[in-house]
Amino acid sequence: MQTKSLVRRIQAVATAMALAFAPIVTADIPDSGSRTFAGMYKVASSTDPIFPMGGNREWFLDFGNGFGNASLSGNVAVSLRQNPNVKVRIMAWQYFAKQNSMAIGNPYAEGSNKVVAKGVWQMRFDSRAVVFERGSYQVVMYPADPGDY
Repeated sequence: MQTKSLVRRIQAVATAMALAFAPIVTADIPDSGSRTFAGMYKVASSTDPIFPMGGNREWFLDFGNGFGNASLSGNVAVSLRQNPNVKVRIMAWQYFAKQNSMAIGNPYAEGSNKVVAKGVWQMRFDSRAVVFERGSYQVVMYPADPGDY
């Protein structure tokens, strides 16, 4: 009888710990089943010269909380990994819902407090992927797997 009671207590503690830590583990990974745009994305392919592919280059974009509710702008960490080096730039983004487009740029121009756009892309969601299109250029991104970064 005491063994069963001990097993139940251990199971209860293990379940409580799993539930407590689950949000922490998945907090920055986008929910691929929804149409939200938040968290860390890995560029799978790109024809856009802003995100050149090739060699051992890997691009990651971390949109943090992304857009939704009342937030249509914020910061994005743009990371270029060329093992063993990583370069990160903090840039600004703005989502334009009516045009379904995303602008990414430098937060400040020299001598100004205005954002300078690096590029403006039309967005579309394709199963798990998010596709940015700018003219004839295309950037395909997937929610990053924790093993990717």
